[in-house]
Amino acid sequence: MAEHADTLEPHDKDVHVRDQFDRMTRKYLLAVLSADIIAEHRRGPGHPSEPLSRLLAWCQRRPLDQQYVVKAEADGTFRLIRLGGVRGRRPAYASEDRFATLEEARHGAFLRHIKDLTGQ
Repeated sequence: MAEHADTLEPHDKDVHVRDQFDRMTRKYLLAVLSADIIAEHRRGPGHPSEPLSRLLAWCQRRPLDQQYVVKAEADGTFRLIRLGGVRGRRPAYASEDRFATLEEARHGAFLRHIKDLTGQ
């Protein structure tokens, strides 16, 4: 068994470390997640608190197939799209929700990440 551990490819070890780091990060984020952090994000630009900064960093580090982007529609509204993450897989609308402003759409993407984090 020890021989197998020594023969692991560096990529496999990297995946293991990333998974461990993600589990620890999720545990921390769930512990600090509150209505205050969500309200702080809704208020918009400004210097974010440390918990909000960590949550935003986690959102940005997620794999491409777990990312959301904002798309401007022809009617002036905005919608969220979930990226395919793999060549050949097309992006798809995350929901039927439409947002009146870009800021509302960005906050909607933030709320989607929180929903993914909490599993709700």
